Amino acid sequence: MLKYLEKFSVPQIIVVTYILFISLGTFLLALPISSTTGEWTSFLDSLFASTSAVSVTGVTIFDTLTYWNYFGKTVLMFLIEIGGLGFMTIWILLYHVVIGQPNLKQRMVVSESLNLSTNRTILEHILHIIRIALGIQLLGTVLLSFSFVGKLGLLEGIYYALFHSISAFTNGGLDLFSNSLINFQENAYVLIVIMLLIISGGLGFIVWDDLLNYHKTKQLRVYTKIVLITTSTLWIAGMILFWFAERGNDTFEHLSSGHQIINYLFLSVTTRSSGFSNVNFTNLSLGSILLTNILVFIGASTGSTGGGIKVSTLAVLFIVILRSFQGRKPVIFNRNINTKTVRNAFFIFTIAIIIVMSATFLLTLTETLPASFEIQHIFTEVVSALGVVGISLGLTPYLSSIGKIIIILLMLIGRVGVMTFLWSLIGEKRETRINYPDINLIIG
Repeated sequence: MLKYLEKFSVPQIIVVTYILFISLGTFLLALPISSTTGEWTSFLDSLFASTSAVSVTGVTIFDTLTYWNYFGKTVLMFLIEIGGLGFMTIWILLYHVVIGQPNLKQRMVVSESLNLSTNRTILEHILHIIRIALGIQLLGTVLLSFSFVGKLGLLEGIYYALFHSISAFTNGGLDLFSNSLINFQENAYVLIVIMLLIISGGLGFIVWDDLLNYHKTKQLRVYTKIVLITTSTLWIAGMILFWFAERGNDTFEHLSSGHQIINYLFLSVTTRSSGFSNVNFTNLSLGSILLTNILVFIGASTGSTGGGIKVSTLAVLFIVILRSFQGRKPVIFNRNINTKTVRNAFFIFTIAIIIVMSATFLLTLTETLPASFEIQHIFTEVVSALGVVGISLGLTPYLSSIGKIIIILLMLIGRVGVMTFLWSLIGEKRETRINYPDINLIIG
Protein backbone atom coordinates (compact mmCIF):
# COMPACT_ATOMS: atom_id res chain seq x y z
CA MET A 1 0.00 0.00 0.00
CA LEU A 2 2.77 2.45 0.98
CA LYS A 3 4.78 1.65 -2.17
CA TYR A 4 1.66 2.25 -4.28
CA LEU A 5 1.05 5.63 -2.60
CA GLU A 6 4.62 6.72 -3.39
CA LYS A 7 3.64 6.90 -7.06
CA PHE A 8 1.39 9.84 -6.20
CA SER A 9 2.40 13.44 -5.61
CA VAL A 10 2.23 14.82 -2.07
CA PRO A 11 -1.17 16.55 -2.58
CA GLN A 12 -2.53 13.39 -4.23
CA ILE A 13 -1.48 11.28 -1.23
CA ILE A 14 -3.27 13.67 1.12
CA VAL A 15 -6.50 13.60 -0.91
CA VAL A 16 -6.40 9.84 -1.54
CA THR A 17 -5.83 9.04 2.13
CA TYR A 18 -8.77 11.22 3.15
CA ILE A 19 -10.90 9.40 0.59
CA LEU A 20 -9.81 6.05 2.05
CA PHE A 21 -10.88 7.08 5.55
CA ILE A 22 -14.16 8.44 4.19
CA SER A 23 -14.73 5.13 2.39
CA LEU A 24 -14.11 3.14 5.56
CA GLY A 25 -16.53 5.36 7.46
CA THR A 26 -19.11 5.02 4.69
CA PHE A 27 -18.96 1.22 4.94
CA LEU A 28 -19.30 1.18 8.74
CA LEU A 29 -22.14 3.70 8.83
CA ALA A 30 -24.06 1.85 6.11
CA LEU A 31 -24.18 -1.33 8.21
CA PRO A 32 -27.43 -2.17 10.07
CA ILE A 33 -25.49 -2.21 13.35
CA SER A 34 -24.97 1.56 13.06
CA SER A 35 -28.60 2.71 12.90
CA THR A 36 -31.23 2.63 15.62
CA THR A 37 -33.69 0.93 13.28
CA GLY A 38 -31.27 -1.90 12.49
CA GLU A 39 -31.66 -1.23 8.76
CA TRP A 40 -29.08 -0.52 6.08
CA THR A 41 -28.35 3.14 5.40
CA SER A 42 -28.11 4.07 1.73
CA PHE A 43 -24.64 4.47 0.24
CA LEU A 44 -25.07 8.16 -0.57
CA ASP A 45 -26.41 9.05 2.87
CA SER A 46 -23.61 7.05 4.55
CA LEU A 47 -21.06 8.73 2.30
CA PHE A 48 -22.49 12.14 3.21
CA ALA A 49 -22.33 11.40 6.95
CA SER A 50 -18.81 9.96 6.72
CA THR A 51 -17.51 12.89 4.66
CA SER A 52 -19.10 15.34 7.07
CA ALA A 53 -17.38 13.62 10.00
CA VAL A 54 -13.92 13.15 8.44
CA SER A 55 -13.94 16.68 7.07
CA VAL A 56 -15.09 17.85 10.55
CA THR A 57 -17.95 19.76 8.95
CA GLY A 58 -20.86 18.57 11.08
CA VAL A 59 -23.64 19.15 8.57
CA THR A 60 -26.10 16.25 8.74
CA ILE A 61 -28.98 14.72 6.86
CA PHE A 62 -30.12 12.69 9.86
CA ASP A 63 -30.48 13.65 13.50
CA THR A 64 -27.31 12.25 15.09
CA LEU A 65 -29.08 11.51 18.37
CA THR A 66 -32.05 9.56 17.03
CA TYR A 67 -30.81 7.99 13.78
CA TRP A 68 -27.49 6.47 14.87
CA ASN A 69 -27.16 4.01 17.77
CA TYR A 70 -24.14 4.06 20.08
CA PHE A 71 -22.05 2.08 17.59
CA GLY A 72 -22.86 4.57 14.83
CA LYS A 73 -22.24 7.52 17.15
CA THR A 74 -18.89 6.04 18.18
CA VAL A 75 -17.90 5.56 14.53
CA LEU A 76 -18.72 9.23 13.91
CA MET A 77 -16.71 10.21 16.98
CA PHE A 78 -13.63 8.34 15.75
CA LEU A 79 -14.04 9.77 12.25
CA ILE A 80 -14.10 13.36 13.50
CA GLU A 81 -11.09 12.59 15.71
CA ILE A 82 -9.19 11.27 12.70
CA GLY A 83 -10.28 14.18 10.56
CA GLY A 84 -9.47 16.72 13.24
CA LEU A 85 -6.06 15.48 14.32
CA GLY A 86 -5.05 14.84 10.76
CA PHE A 87 -4.80 11.37 9.28
CA MET A 88 -1.09 11.89 8.61
CA THR A 89 -0.21 11.94 12.31
CA ILE A 90 -1.64 8.44 12.73
CA TRP A 91 -0.38 7.17 9.36
CA ILE A 92 3.24 8.24 9.83
CA LEU A 93 3.26 7.21 13.49
CA LEU A 94 2.13 3.68 12.59
CA TYR A 95 4.62 3.56 9.73
CA HIS A 96 7.41 4.62 12.08
CA VAL A 97 6.50 2.04 14.72
CA VAL A 98 5.91 -0.88 12.32
CA ILE A 99 8.47 -0.26 9.58
CA GLY A 100 10.97 2.42 10.55
CA GLN A 101 11.91 6.01 9.82
CA PRO A 102 9.73 7.67 7.13
CA ASN A 103 11.51 8.65 3.96
CA LEU A 104 11.83 12.18 2.53
CA LYS A 105 8.59 12.03 0.54
CA GLN A 106 6.59 10.79 3.50
CA ARG A 107 8.06 13.61 5.62
CA MET A 108 6.96 16.05 2.90
CA VAL A 109 3.42 14.63 3.08
CA VAL A 110 3.21 15.27 6.82
CA SER A 111 4.79 18.71 6.56
CA GLU A 112 2.35 19.80 3.84
CA SER A 113 -0.65 18.23 5.55
CA LEU A 114 0.06 19.82 8.93
CA ASN A 115 1.87 22.94 7.67
CA LEU A 116 4.99 22.20 9.71
CA SER A 117 8.02 24.37 9.21
CA THR A 118 10.33 23.88 12.19
CA ASN A 119 13.37 21.65 12.47
CA ARG A 120 11.73 19.18 14.84
CA THR A 121 11.55 15.62 13.50
CA ILE A 122 8.28 14.27 12.14
CA LEU A 123 7.84 11.82 15.00
CA GLU A 124 8.48 14.54 17.58
CA HIS A 125 5.89 16.75 15.87
CA ILE A 126 3.32 13.96 15.82
CA LEU A 127 3.81 12.97 19.44
CA HIS A 128 3.68 16.62 20.47
CA ILE A 129 0.46 17.16 18.51
CA ILE A 130 -1.17 14.05 19.95
CA ARG A 131 -0.19 14.95 23.52
CA ILE A 132 -1.61 18.46 23.20
CA ALA A 133 -4.81 17.31 21.46
CA LEU A 134 -5.59 14.40 23.77
CA GLY A 135 -4.72 16.44 26.85
CA ILE A 136 -7.10 19.25 25.90
CA GLN A 137 -9.86 16.81 24.95
CA LEU A 138 -9.45 14.89 28.22
CA LEU A 139 -9.66 18.12 30.19
CA GLY A 140 -12.75 19.11 28.19
CA THR A 141 -14.36 15.74 28.92
CA VAL A 142 -13.78 16.15 32.65
CA LEU A 143 -15.16 19.70 32.68
CA LEU A 144 -18.25 18.80 30.65
CA SER A 145 -18.86 15.73 32.82
CA PHE A 146 -19.59 18.01 35.78
CA SER A 147 -22.65 19.26 33.90
CA PHE A 148 -23.70 16.22 31.86
CA VAL A 149 -23.36 13.45 34.49
CA GLY A 150 -25.88 15.12 36.78
CA LYS A 151 -28.44 15.28 33.97
CA LEU A 152 -27.77 12.01 32.13
CA GLY A 153 -26.25 9.65 34.68
CA LEU A 154 -22.65 8.49 35.06
CA LEU A 155 -21.92 6.41 31.93
CA GLU A 156 -24.13 8.32 29.50
CA GLY A 157 -22.97 11.63 30.95
CA ILE A 158 -19.30 10.74 30.48
CA TYR A 159 -20.00 9.49 26.93
CA TYR A 160 -21.79 12.74 26.05
CA ALA A 161 -18.95 14.74 27.60
CA LEU A 162 -16.35 12.80 25.60
CA PHE A 163 -18.30 13.07 22.35
CA HIS A 164 -18.83 16.82 22.64
CA SER A 165 -15.29 17.46 23.85
CA ILE A 166 -13.88 15.72 20.77
CA SER A 167 -16.44 17.34 18.48
CA ALA A 168 -15.73 20.80 19.88
CA PHE A 169 -11.93 20.53 19.85
CA THR A 170 -11.85 19.11 16.33
CA ASN A 171 -14.38 21.78 15.30
CA GLY A 172 -16.58 18.92 14.10
CA GLY A 173 -19.85 20.50 15.18
CA LEU A 174 -21.72 17.20 15.66
CA ASP A 175 -23.90 17.03 18.76
CA LEU A 176 -26.16 14.58 20.57
CA PHE A 177 -28.88 17.04 21.60
CA SER A 178 -30.87 17.22 18.33
CA ASN A 179 -30.99 21.03 18.49
CA SER A 180 -27.27 21.50 19.19
CA LEU A 181 -26.71 23.83 22.18
CA ILE A 182 -29.86 25.95 21.93
CA ASN A 183 -31.09 24.57 25.26
CA PHE A 184 -27.84 25.72 26.90
CA GLN A 185 -28.29 29.45 26.26
CA GLU A 186 -28.54 30.04 30.01
CA ASN A 187 -25.84 27.52 30.90
CA ALA A 188 -22.79 29.75 30.73
CA TYR A 189 -20.54 26.98 32.06
CA VAL A 190 -21.18 24.57 29.16
CA LEU A 191 -21.04 27.34 26.54
CA ILE A 192 -17.70 28.60 27.87
CA VAL A 193 -16.15 25.11 28.01
CA ILE A 194 -17.33 24.29 24.47
CA MET A 195 -16.15 27.70 23.28
CA LEU A 196 -12.68 27.21 24.77
CA LEU A 197 -12.42 23.79 23.13
CA ILE A 198 -13.41 25.28 19.77
CA ILE A 199 -10.82 28.04 20.21
CA SER A 200 -8.14 25.52 21.20
CA GLY A 201 -8.65 23.44 18.07
CA GLY A 202 -9.15 26.47 15.84
CA LEU A 203 -5.89 28.17 16.81
CA GLY A 204 -3.85 25.31 15.38
CA PHE A 205 -1.01 23.18 16.61
CA ILE A 206 1.64 25.59 15.32
CA VAL A 207 0.30 28.37 17.51
CA TRP A 208 -0.07 26.10 20.53
CA ASP A 209 3.46 24.81 20.07
CA ASP A 210 4.70 28.41 20.02
CA LEU A 211 2.67 29.41 23.08
CA LEU A 212 3.72 26.37 25.12
CA ASN A 213 7.39 27.00 24.35
CA TYR A 214 7.22 30.72 25.07
CA HIS A 215 8.69 30.24 28.55
CA LYS A 216 11.83 28.88 26.86
CA THR A 217 12.10 31.07 23.77
CA LYS A 218 10.65 34.29 25.21
CA GLN A 219 9.39 35.16 21.74
CA LEU A 220 6.60 34.29 19.33
CA ARG A 221 6.76 33.61 15.61
CA VAL A 222 5.44 36.33 13.34
CA TYR A 223 2.84 33.79 12.15
CA THR A 224 1.61 33.26 15.73
CA LYS A 225 1.32 37.01 16.32
CA ILE A 226 -0.67 37.43 13.10
CA VAL A 227 -3.03 34.57 14.00
CA LEU A 228 -3.63 35.78 17.57
CA ILE A 229 -4.25 39.40 16.55
CA THR A 230 -6.47 38.55 13.56
CA THR A 231 -8.40 35.86 15.42
CA SER A 232 -9.04 38.05 18.48
CA THR A 233 -10.16 40.90 16.23
CA LEU A 234 -12.62 38.62 14.44
CA TRP A 235 -14.03 37.29 17.71
CA ILE A 236 -14.68 40.75 19.13
CA ALA A 237 -15.84 42.28 15.85
CA GLY A 238 -18.15 39.31 15.21
CA MET A 239 -19.69 39.57 18.66
CA ILE A 240 -20.35 43.31 18.27
CA LEU A 241 -21.73 42.98 14.74
CA PHE A 242 -24.02 40.09 15.71
CA TRP A 243 -25.35 42.19 18.60
CA PHE A 244 -25.88 45.14 16.28
CA ALA A 245 -27.70 42.98 13.68
CA GLU A 246 -29.90 41.23 16.24
CA ARG A 247 -30.84 44.16 18.49
CA GLY A 248 -34.46 44.26 17.36
CA ASN A 249 -34.81 40.58 16.57
CA ASP A 250 -35.41 39.23 20.11
CA THR A 251 -32.72 36.58 19.57
CA PHE A 252 -31.23 36.75 23.05
CA GLU A 253 -33.44 39.45 24.55
CA HIS A 254 -34.90 36.98 27.06
CA LEU A 255 -31.44 36.48 28.59
CA SER A 256 -29.63 38.53 31.21
CA SER A 257 -26.92 40.94 30.05
CA GLY A 258 -24.16 38.53 31.10
CA HIS A 259 -25.71 35.61 29.24
CA GLN A 260 -26.28 37.79 26.18
CA ILE A 261 -22.57 38.66 26.02
CA ILE A 262 -21.57 34.99 26.32
CA ASN A 263 -24.08 33.92 23.67
CA TYR A 264 -23.05 36.61 21.19
CA LEU A 265 -19.39 35.73 21.74
CA PHE A 266 -20.19 32.04 21.33
CA LEU A 267 -22.01 32.85 18.08
CA SER A 268 -18.94 34.73 16.83
CA VAL A 269 -16.59 31.87 17.76
CA THR A 270 -18.66 28.94 16.48
CA THR A 271 -19.43 30.46 13.08
CA ARG A 272 -15.73 30.73 12.33
CA SER A 273 -14.99 27.03 12.40
CA SER A 274 -17.21 24.79 14.48
CA GLY A 275 -20.90 24.75 13.61
CA PHE A 276 -22.31 24.25 17.09
CA SER A 277 -25.36 26.47 17.34
CA ASN A 278 -26.76 28.26 20.38
CA VAL A 279 -29.56 29.73 18.28
CA ASN A 280 -31.78 28.62 15.39
CA PHE A 281 -29.99 30.23 12.44
CA THR A 282 -33.22 30.42 10.45
CA ASN A 283 -34.45 32.99 12.99
CA LEU A 284 -31.48 35.29 12.52
CA SER A 285 -31.74 38.53 10.56
CA LEU A 286 -30.41 38.69 7.00
CA GLY A 287 -27.52 40.79 8.28
CA SER A 288 -26.52 38.06 10.74
CA ILE A 289 -26.83 35.38 8.05
CA LEU A 290 -24.52 37.38 5.79
CA LEU A 291 -22.07 37.91 8.67
CA THR A 292 -22.23 34.18 9.45
CA ASN A 293 -21.25 33.32 5.87
CA ILE A 294 -18.38 35.81 5.94
CA LEU A 295 -16.98 34.34 9.17
CA VAL A 296 -17.44 30.76 7.90
CA PHE A 297 -15.63 31.68 4.69
CA ILE A 298 -12.67 33.09 6.66
CA GLY A 299 -12.43 30.09 8.95
CA ALA A 300 -9.74 29.16 11.45
CA SER A 301 -5.94 29.01 11.48
CA THR A 302 -3.60 27.11 9.20
CA GLY A 303 -2.67 23.71 10.61
CA SER A 304 -5.76 23.71 12.84
CA THR A 305 -8.84 21.51 13.00
CA GLY A 306 -10.92 24.22 11.31
CA GLY A 307 -11.47 25.15 7.68
CA GLY A 308 -12.04 28.27 5.59
CA ILE A 309 -9.48 30.29 3.66
CA LYS A 310 -7.68 30.74 7.02
CA VAL A 311 -7.06 33.86 9.09
CA SER A 312 -3.46 34.17 7.89
CA THR A 313 -4.73 34.40 4.30
CA LEU A 314 -7.12 37.17 5.35
CA ALA A 315 -4.31 38.98 7.16
CA VAL A 316 -2.05 38.86 4.08
CA LEU A 317 -4.85 40.13 1.84
CA PHE A 318 -5.62 42.97 4.25
CA ILE A 319 -1.96 43.99 4.59
CA VAL A 320 -1.33 43.88 0.83
CA ILE A 321 -4.43 45.98 0.08
CA LEU A 322 -3.64 48.47 2.86
CA ARG A 323 0.00 48.85 1.85
CA SER A 324 -0.94 49.13 -1.82
CA PHE A 325 -3.33 51.94 -0.96
CA GLN A 326 -0.44 53.62 0.88
CA GLY A 327 1.92 52.94 -2.05
CA ARG A 328 4.20 50.79 0.11
CA LYS A 329 5.46 47.20 0.09
CA PRO A 330 3.56 44.65 2.23
CA VAL A 331 5.45 44.67 5.53
CA ILE A 332 4.36 43.31 8.90
CA PHE A 333 6.36 43.21 12.12
CA ASN A 334 9.36 44.52 10.17
CA ARG A 335 9.20 41.60 7.75
CA ASN A 336 8.45 41.75 4.04
CA ILE A 337 5.71 39.40 2.84
CA ASN A 338 7.27 37.60 -0.13
CA THR A 339 5.66 37.47 -3.56
CA LYS A 340 4.88 33.76 -3.36
CA THR A 341 2.89 34.22 -0.15
CA VAL A 342 0.94 37.11 -1.65
CA ARG A 343 0.26 35.11 -4.81
CA ASN A 344 -0.92 32.08 -2.84
CA ALA A 345 -3.20 34.21 -0.65
CA PHE A 346 -4.93 35.81 -3.64
CA PHE A 347 -5.07 32.42 -5.38
CA ILE A 348 -6.81 30.77 -2.41
CA PHE A 349 -9.25 33.65 -1.99
CA THR A 350 -10.10 33.87 -5.70
CA ILE A 351 -10.51 30.13 -6.24
CA ALA A 352 -12.64 29.83 -3.09
CA ILE A 353 -14.93 32.59 -4.37
CA ILE A 354 -15.18 30.88 -7.77
CA ILE A 355 -15.99 27.53 -6.14
CA VAL A 356 -18.69 29.08 -3.92
CA MET A 357 -20.30 30.93 -6.82
CA SER A 358 -20.14 27.90 -9.13
CA ALA A 359 -21.56 25.49 -6.56
CA THR A 360 -24.33 27.93 -5.63
CA PHE A 361 -25.26 28.31 -9.28
CA LEU A 362 -25.30 24.53 -9.81
CA LEU A 363 -27.52 23.98 -6.78
CA THR A 364 -29.99 26.59 -8.03
CA LEU A 365 -30.35 24.37 -11.12
CA THR A 366 -30.44 20.97 -9.42
CA GLU A 367 -32.50 21.66 -6.28
CA THR A 368 -36.20 22.19 -5.80
CA LEU A 369 -36.47 24.46 -2.80
CA PRO A 370 -39.29 24.22 -0.25
CA ALA A 371 -41.81 27.07 -0.37
CA SER A 372 -40.19 29.38 2.19
CA PHE A 373 -36.57 28.80 1.08
CA GLU A 374 -34.57 31.34 -0.90
CA ILE A 375 -31.08 31.81 -2.36
CA GLN A 376 -29.49 32.42 1.06
CA HIS A 377 -30.37 28.85 2.06
CA ILE A 378 -28.32 27.48 -0.84
CA PHE A 379 -25.51 29.99 -0.38
CA THR A 380 -25.16 29.18 3.33
CA GLU A 381 -25.14 25.44 2.60
CA VAL A 382 -22.32 25.90 0.07
CA VAL A 383 -20.17 28.22 2.19
CA SER A 384 -20.68 26.00 5.23
CA ALA A 385 -19.57 22.90 3.31
CA LEU A 386 -16.47 24.54 1.82
CA GLY A 387 -15.62 26.12 5.17
CA VAL A 388 -16.25 22.74 6.88
CA VAL A 389 -18.65 24.34 9.35
CA GLY A 390 -21.90 22.52 10.04
CA ILE A 391 -24.18 25.54 9.83
CA SER A 392 -27.33 25.15 7.78
CA LEU A 393 -30.59 27.03 7.34
CA GLY A 394 -32.42 23.72 7.03
CA LEU A 395 -31.74 22.83 3.39
CA THR A 396 -29.60 19.71 4.00
CA PRO A 397 -32.44 17.14 4.41
CA TYR A 398 -34.04 18.40 1.17
CA LEU A 399 -30.94 18.00 -1.01
CA SER A 400 -31.29 15.87 -4.13
CA SER A 401 -28.76 13.13 -4.92
CA ILE A 402 -26.84 15.54 -7.15
CA GLY A 403 -27.01 18.19 -4.45
CA LYS A 404 -25.58 15.79 -1.87
CA ILE A 405 -22.72 14.88 -4.21
CA ILE A 406 -21.90 18.58 -4.72
CA ILE A 407 -21.87 19.21 -0.96
CA ILE A 408 -19.74 16.08 -0.38
CA LEU A 409 -17.18 17.33 -2.89
CA LEU A 410 -17.17 20.77 -1.27
CA MET A 411 -16.55 19.24 2.17
CA LEU A 412 -13.61 17.24 0.82
CA ILE A 413 -12.12 20.31 -0.88
CA GLY A 414 -12.62 22.36 2.26
CA ARG A 415 -10.88 19.81 4.49
CA VAL A 416 -7.78 19.14 2.38
CA GLY A 417 -7.55 22.76 1.26
CA VAL A 418 -8.21 24.45 -2.06
CA MET A 419 -4.57 24.47 -3.19
CA THR A 420 -3.90 20.89 -2.13
CA PHE A 421 -7.03 19.63 -3.89
CA LEU A 422 -6.25 21.44 -7.15
CA TRP A 423 -2.61 20.34 -7.10
CA SER A 424 -3.78 16.77 -6.54
CA LEU A 425 -5.53 16.99 -9.91
CA ILE A 426 -2.51 18.21 -11.84
CA GLY A 427 0.24 16.18 -10.17
CA GLU A 428 3.57 17.57 -9.02
CA LYS A 429 4.01 21.33 -8.88
CA ARG A 430 6.70 22.51 -11.25
CA GLU A 431 8.17 25.98 -11.53
CA THR A 432 8.97 27.12 -15.05
CA ARG A 433 12.52 28.31 -15.73
CA ILE A 434 11.42 30.55 -18.61
CA ASN A 435 11.45 34.29 -17.91
CA TYR A 436 9.33 36.57 -20.05
CA PRO A 437 9.47 40.37 -20.41
CA ASP A 438 7.28 42.37 -18.03
CA ILE A 439 4.14 44.06 -19.31
CA ASN A 440 2.25 46.98 -17.83
CA LEU A 441 -1.48 46.41 -18.31
CA ILE A 442 -4.13 49.08 -17.88
CA ILE A 443 -6.43 47.86 -15.10
CA GLY A 444 -9.01 49.30 -12.73
